[in-house]
Amino acid sequence: MDPIPDTVSENEKVYTMGGRSHPIPPPNPRPSSSVYSDDMSIMTCLVRKVSEETRVQEYRTIASYTRENQALEDELALYRMAWNGTIMLANEVIQAITIIEKSLIIVDAGVASAEKDWLAFWGIYKESSGLHPLWL
Repeated sequence: MDPIPDTVSENEKVYTMGGRSHPIPPPNPRPSSSVYSDDMSIMTCLVRKVSEETRVQEYRTIASYTRENQALEDELALYRMAWNGTIMLANEVIQAITIIEKSLIIVDAGVASAEKDWLAFWGIYKESSGLHPLWL
């Protein structure tokens, strides 16, 4: 090997190969504007993937909530139907109670009239106490 002369600058050093001398090529530095260009494309790709995964997860969550809401709405509809049935039954019971009360008033009047007639048949008269008139 040939020794490197002292007069050659650091950038112009040569090496010999097969008896021929060749200059050592200087390192190929990256341009300053693209120092992180590969890293940025990787970061951009990662950000896109994360954004896409987040969006997919949001859609899954929304779909899950939508299904849950639909199930709750269906259950609520069943409870409403049951409640409406209960209210209708309560209305029928109130109507029946009203009819029974009216019937009791009619029956009480009929019983009072029958008692009056029965007592009159046997010649029994009830004395009036207070403002009530005598039966006969």
